[in-house]
Parts: sequence; structure tokens; C-alpha cells
Amino acid sequence: MLITEARDYVVEKLPYALNPKSIAVVGSSRLDGKVGFKVIEGLRKWGYDGRIYPVNPRAKEVQGLPAYPTVKDIPDEVDLAFVAVPAHVVKSVLKDCVEKDVKIAVISTSAFKEIGREELQNELTQYCRDNELPLIGPNLVGMGSPYFHFNCGFIPYLPVPGPVAMISQSGANLLAALGTSQEDHLGMSFFVGLGNKADVDFAEFIKYADQDPNTGSVAVYIEGLDSPEAFIKAAQESSKPIVVIKVGGSKIGHKAAFAHTASENPESDDYYQSVFDKAGVIRATTWQEFLDDALALGLMPPLRGDHIVMITNGGGSGLLSCDHFERRGLPLKELKEISPLLFGKIRNYMPMFGSPLNPVDISGTATPIQYRGAVSQALRDPNVDCVYVSICPTAVTDVNEVADQVIEVWNKNKGSNKPVVMECQGGKECHDIILKLRDAGIPAYPTAEQAVNAIVALRDYGKILEAKEKA
Repeated sequence: MLITEARDYVVEKLPYALNPKSIAVVGSSRLDGKVGFKVIEGLRKWGYDGRIYPVNPRAKEVQGLPAYPTVKDIPDEVDLAFVAVPAHVVKSVLKDCVEKDVKIAVISTSAFKEIGREELQNELTQYCRDNELPLIGPNLVGMGSPYFHFNCGFIPYLPVPGPVAMISQSGANLLAALGTSQEDHLGMSFFVGLGNKADVDFAEFIKYADQDPNTGSVAVYIEGLDSPEAFIKAAQESSKPIVVIKVGGSKIGHKAAFAHTASENPESDDYYQSVFDKAGVIRATTWQEFLDDALALGLMPPLRGDHIVMITNGGGSGLLSCDHFERRGLPLKELKEISPLLFGKIRNYMPMFGSPLNPVDISGTATPIQYRGAVSQALRDPNVDCVYVSICPTAVTDVNEVADQVIEVWNKNKGSNKPVVMECQGGKECHDIILKLRDAGIPAYPTAEQAVNAIVALRDYGKILEAKEKA
């Protein structure tokens, strides 16, 4: 249902959705494989240390915990009610939550607007709004935060800790992102599946993310945007970068989106682009770009200029990057055009057959010390806005030691507010180095195109900030 702006009472209660002291699991089950079983199992497995209250009128005990017939029968305060009961029972559960003064309700149950039962969904939503009980869902997979050891839903794992707040209408894509986080160290501050998004909207979680000290960037997966005014206002007021991906624009995708999360897309893609332009968010067009951009925006300061210096030991990577920078509208400039003095300084850290143009090719024999010197000189030069480091393993190049040197140089030069992005192209050793770099706070990628896309996103955010400062 429509909102015109983020509601204060909702934003104030959202911390109870991600760091509650107590949870009522309504529809908790004694049968492994049921949602009501997996919620409690996941909470315990991932270290939730709050109180868990199973609610099941036909059980005295669930997974060794005392069970209660209704939410009202729980003897203590309840911060969060996670509801996994049939759709026709949900209204009575919400009434119990209001009477119990539960802070926030989450409905994982399906069979609402996505199958044509819009009237029932709206009735529940209006009831919750009348009683200032924020409702997340229905038809969602869950939410959580690695910082609070909180995994609430039927979710197999938590992401690794990091800067990206992931807000998604799709449970499947949210689970995919969580898997990527585990495998590739895409660090997240929190994640939430909004499902049908009947009540709590994107705008309110954007507001929450803006206040969250663990969040550096916000990634929003959108199937339908039914409150564009609220979205624009929340995004404009955010002090943190936001990257979005909007799906369901194709003819068949439009139908699939409605069947999935009851998302309606009556407007053209040009309309959504205008919304995103007004909001001041960065739009990704592919899933990989969405994840890559979010990571770079969460880890690095914005790119405030077009003077990018690339340092590499592989000419092929440099050429791929040059071409992709030009395709993305951010062509590299020659080193002498960026800074006449830098040419000579970097010359000291390469063999005679190296190329001090841009990309700066310090050759396949490059040592960690040569990488360190070249990166340091580029970062210290006041005319350089960004340093892009690329490496491929050779028989004489110690990739791990190069990564250590880049990390050390970055840590010494963070105050320059110049982003550093790295590409490491190769096999398992490069994958392991990418994880090390990401854990150290440097966005790193396995291909030139991914690294370039991330740098373009940082520049786009720099332009958004510049426009705000001029306004």
C-alpha cells in the first residue's frame, strides 16, 4: 500500500527487526523441513542470544523450548513476531500481537496479493497501520545481520560482515547474494526480504540503513515501486550511496513479477529511470554489476574526478580496461596529461622495457616492491583521483606479497580520500587474494570489466554528491 514518505514510527521500530531481544515464532513446528522449525533452528545455529518463544497451540514444547498457545500467552515482552501460519489465520495473530504490544511483525506466509487476494492483504496492512504495528512482508524469506548473529527466516547461512545493506523483494535473489557473500566475501551489514511489501517499504529501510553504523552502501533489488515519492525522498536524504536494480520490464517479466511478489509495473523503463535520476541513486543493469557496484560504494570514498591511473603487470588487462572505460564514458587519460611529474617518479619502479603511459605497465617481472613504489607515487600525487591496480600471476610475481603491499599502502593513505580498486585475474591463488583484499577493505575483482564498472559507479556517486553540493 502507498506511502508518501518514510514513517517515523516504522523507522524507529526497525531495529527490532534486526536486533530484537525476544522473538515469538508463530507457527513453530516440531517437524524438520517446516518453516516454523527452520526459523528456530537458524536462530540458534548462528548464535542469536535473545529469547525465543515458540507459538503452537498443539505443542507443549518445540526443540526443547516451552511453547505457548498464542502470542498473548507469552509471559514476557516480545520485540518481534515471525509469523508462519496459513493466510486465513494471520489476522487473528496480528490482533494478538497488537494486544501484546509486539514491536514489529514479519509475515513469511504466502497466498496474498500475488494470487489475487489483494483485498485480504490490504485489510491486514490497514489494521497494522491503524495500530502502528510495522508489518514486513508477507511472502518473504526472512532477514538478518552478521553483526548481531541474527538469522531469522528459512535462510541457510549468514553473510560475512561488511558494508552492504541488502534490501530485496526477491527471496531467491537474496539467497543468491548471501551465497555470494559466503563464497566471495561480499560483506553485508544486514539483509531483508520484503516480499509483497504490503506495509514496510524500501524508503523506511533506506532510512534505517542511513542510521546504521555498520552500513556503507545500500543495495536495493526492485520488482515494483508503488511508492516512488517516498523512495525519492528517502534516497535524496540518504548520506550513503544507493545502488538499485529494477527488473520486470520485459513483457513476460512483467507477468512473472506480479505472480512472484504481486509487483505491478505499469510504467515504462524511462519512467523508472527518471525516478532513479531524481532520487540520486546508481542503477545497475545486471546482477553482477549490482553486487560489484554495491561493494565498491560500501568500501571506498566517492571518486571526485576523472584522473584515474592504472598500474598493471599485464598489457592485456590494460587494453581490456581501456576499452571498457571508453564504452562506459570514462576514458583513461595519458599519464603526462594527468601529472607531468608522475611519469618520472613511476619510471623508477619499472624495468626499461616497461610502459609509463596509462595504463602503467610495470611488466610481467614486476616485484612487490615495484608495485608498492608505483602505487604509492600515484596515490600521493595531488593530481591523481583514483588508483586502479591490476595483477596477473607470473612465475616471478608473488601475487600474495603484492596484495600485502597494496593493503599496507592503502592503510597509510586512507586520509587522501582517493579510491583504490584492484583486479586480480587468474586461478585459485587470485580468488584467495581477492578475498584477502576485500576483507582488508579494498574492492577487488577477477575481471577488468568488473573493476572498471566499480570505478564508474564510484565516479557516478561522486557526480551525484557534486550535484547535491551545487544545489
